[in-house]
Amino acid sequence: MQKNVRLSSKARIIQTANDLFYRQGYHKTGINQIIDESGVAKATFYSNFKSKEDLCVEYLRERDRIDTDATKDMINGVKNPFEKYMSIIKGILEYMKETDFRGCAFGNIAVEITDTSNPIRKEVKHHEDRFRSILKDVIKDLKESGPKYKNIDVDQMVDTYHLIVEGAIVASKNYNDTWPIERAVKLIENLVK
Repeated sequence: MQKNVRLSSKARIIQTANDLFYRQGYHKTGINQIIDESGVAKATFYSNFKSKEDLCVEYLRERDRIDTDATKDMINGVKNPFEKYMSIIKGILEYMKETDFRGCAFGNIAVEITDTSNPIRKEVKHHEDRFRSILKDVIKDLKESGPKYKNIDVDQMVDTYHLIVEGAIVASKNYNDTWPIERAVKLIENLVK
C-alpha cells in the first residue's frame, strides 16, 4: 500500500513551474498563475523564492536531476558498448514522441533568456556539460571495447554526437515529426562504422 505523500509548498511550486515553464514557456508564465495553480499563498511563494528568475533556476536544477537520471537510465543495464552508445539517441527519439515534440526544456529556456550571464543560462550550460560528461563516459567505454573502435577521438566524438542531438531535437520540434531524430540515429551510428 502506497502512502499518500504530501508535497511541501516549495515542491508544489517547483512542480507547477516544471509544467508551466515547459508547456507555455518562461515569459508566458506569470507568478500569479504559478501561485494559483500550485495552491499556495503569495506570501508562501515569496518566502521560498525571491523572484520568478530564482524559481526558474530551481526548476532547471530539478529538471537537470530528472533528465540526468533519465539519461543514466537509458544506458544503465546495457552491457554492449555500441548499444549503450546508441541508446542515448534512441531514448531521445522516444522522449520527443512522449512530449509531443515540445523539445528540450533547457533549449527552450535558452531561446527565451538571451543574456548569457543570466543565472538561468548558467543552469542551461551546467545541464549541457553534464550531458556531455555522460556522453564522454559512454564513448570512452566504446573506444576501449575493442580494436574496431580504437581510433575514436573521444573529445571530437562527444562534440559531434552532442551537435547532432541538439540539431535533431530542434528540427524535430520545428517539424513536429520524428524524421530528424530518425536521421540522427543513422548519423550517430555511422560515426563509428
